[in-house]
Formats: sequence, C-alpha cells, structure tokens
Amino acid sequence: MEQIFGRLRNAEFESSSIVGDRRIGKTSLLNHLADPAVREAHGLAVASYTFVYADLQMVDELMGPEQLWRRLLGSLRERCQDNAVMAAISDLLGRQGLGLFDLDEFFQKVDDLGRYVVFLLDEFDRVTTNANFGPDFYFGFRSLAIHHNVALVTSSRLELVELCHSEAVRSSPFFNIFANINLRMFSPADFSALLSESLRETGTTFLAEEIAQVLDLAGLHPYFVQAACCLLYEAHRQGLDAAARCDSLTERFEVEAVPHLVDFWSNSGDHEKIVLTAAALLERQSGRAAGFTVGDLRRVFSRAEPSVARLEKRGLLMRSGGGYTLFSSVLGPWIIHQIAAELGEEQSYPEWLAQNKGAKERVKGRQGRPLKDVLPRIGTRYRQLILTWASDPQSVAAMASLLNTALSKVG
Repeated sequence: MEQIFGRLRNAEFESSSIVGDRRIGKTSLLNHLADPAVREAHGLAVASYTFVYADLQMVDELMGPEQLWRRLLGSLRERCQDNAVMAAISDLLGRQGLGLFDLDEFFQKVDDLGRYVVFLLDEFDRVTTNANFGPDFYFGFRSLAIHHNVALVTSSRLELVELCHSEAVRSSPFFNIFANINLRMFSPADFSALLSESLRETGTTFLAEEIAQVLDLAGLHPYFVQAACCLLYEAHRQGLDAAARCDSLTERFEVEAVPHLVDFWSNSGDHEKIVLTAAALLERQSGRAAGFTVGDLRRVFSRAEPSVARLEKRGLLMRSGGGYTLFSSVLGPWIIHQIAAELGEEQSYPEWLAQNKGAKERVKGRQGRPLKDVLPRIGTRYRQLILTWASDPQSVAAMASLLNTALSKVG
C-alpha cells in the first residue's frame, strides 16, 4: 500500500502492477485501495482523486479497446463528483466513435480542472492476452498516463510483460510505466496477528496442536490460512471434541483446496511442474518434516534452480530450515495421485507407445531402460511431462529411481 500510494503521490503520478497467483489477495488489495477513507488517510483527497475499479474478467474475444474505454468512462462518470467532468464524459460517450484524440482531449479537461483519475484494473491479463488489443492500444494508454493525470494500478497472475499475446505487444514501452509489486505469503507474525484479531471477540481459542495443523495444511498462504481457520472455527462452534475437529479439518480442507491446486498446476510451466513433482516425490521418500534442498532437486533435475526461485516467489515452495517444503501437506499427495496411472484408463500404455513414435525411440536400448520401467506407471496425461523431464540426461537415472520408489507406495 505504501509503495502504491507513494507512487501516486509523486509529481509523476506513477502506475503500479500487482502480481500474484490466484487467491493471493490481489482483488482484496485493490478494493482496499478504492476505499475513500483509506485514500484520504494516505493523502489523496476524494475531492481531487477519483478511483475507478473494474473487474476485467468481462473482457472476452468480442471486446475491443473502444468498448473497454466506454466501460471505464461510464464507471468514472458514476464515481466522479465534478459536474464538469461528468458532462465531458457524457459528451464523449455520445460520439459515434471514440479514438485516442478524443481521449486526449477529455483528459486534458480533467487536468485543467485539477482532477486525478486512478484506474484499478483487476485481472488485466484478460487484456494483455486478448488479440483485439494491439500495440496501438498500449501506445495510447501509455501516452495518456504520461501526459495527463491518469494512473493505473493493475492486477495479474504474472508480470504483465509475460502475459502478452504477441511479441509486438511484449516489446511495447507501455510496460515500462509500472513498478511490479509481488504479493507474497504471510509472515509468521502476519499469521499470528490475523488469528488473534479474528478470534479476539469470539470466545474461541485454538489449541497449539490445532494451530500447527492449520500451518501444516495451509502453510502461510493468505487464502488457505483463512479457509483452514474458518473450517476449524466451525468445528469448534459445532462442539466437536479435539480428535473430531482434527479429522473434520483435514477432510474438509482437502475438498476446499483441490480446485485451487488444479489452478496452480495448470498455470505452471513444464519445468515448474517437474520441480513440483520432484518435490512431492522427495517429500514422500524422506518425510515432509525432513524437507529437501536445492541440491536434492538438482540431483533429480539438473535444470531445477530457476524454477525453484519462481515457485518460491509464487508461494508454492516454502523455506524450511536450510531447505524447502511444499507449502501445503495436501499438495504433494495430490500431485502424486495425479501423475500415477489408474486402472481403467482409456488408453493403455502399449496403445499410447504405438501412437507416440518419439517415446518409442526414447525407451529403446540400455539408455531407455529407466523410462521403460517408469512410463507404464504414469497416467496417460502426464507421460509427455515425464519425457520432458527425462530429456535432462544428467539426472534421468536418478529421476527414474525416485519415481519408481515413490510410485511403488501409491495405492
């Protein structure tokens, strides 16, 4: 908040980009920034500064720049307290077409009236990945932000430049106007503060072993912590005894977590998926309490290190002692269950191998023996990922051994 408001208080009236995975708190932060009392407390008087929140999940393949601008200007008119600005917006929206020169003229009027506009654009990656928004759109938006009292605070899953639909957009100077602010996990102090403040007037106290269970299930992820604590609180309110509360929390949390784990997985690149799988296998082999080191990961995937840094930034890996653990005790078993072959799969291993010439070549001969042992035990959807993993010649034998050992315990 201090960084965002500080940039808005600068003479340059600078923009910011909030970055973080799903459910990390991006929308909550934008809504907090939009609160008039919060803005006033940070020196941005409501009389001069208008904040416009827009959820861009509405942007689909049929929407283009003009439709988006009309939506944003309509929202600005609803929130603005200046009659002259409202009249100028109505005039603008009544025109047949809406181009950059029209917008430039309008925002010059805003400047002349001593007003400032901040667009809080949630899910901005819906725009950057949309082919209807080409380089001209970003050039125009950047020009308005540089030359007028216009600033943006966007939210996205990754840094905006990583989410562009084309190289032409990716190379746009538009992205240079932002400071990236990565939302991270709670600190232990944050967790304690949330817990004590939330329970303060409830008459409910969590036992030490219950707090340890919450941290084991949820790590320090803001959403998962709140979900786990909510479920535990409900168990207390139901009058369950300590053992029943423990069982209820574990069972109900797993149901709550799975849709979000699916999202984390689907939004991970192949190397990130390989590192997450290796981490899950290492935890199964050595025990979650022991954790694993970057060296352990490099032994089974020599290209692991860049993905470790990225996954830690996303909060999916947590530092533990001198090494790491997966952020939740639910994540590792879920990954292993996903990659393991199940009875009754639509396509048998021999059928898959017959249709996949590249894989057939890879399992031939002595060098292919580790893969020949492993691949039949991998689910059809994940065999290509294992082949990608096995393309790392320095660690293919260690990888196959780890997979065989861990999958032998699945059942």
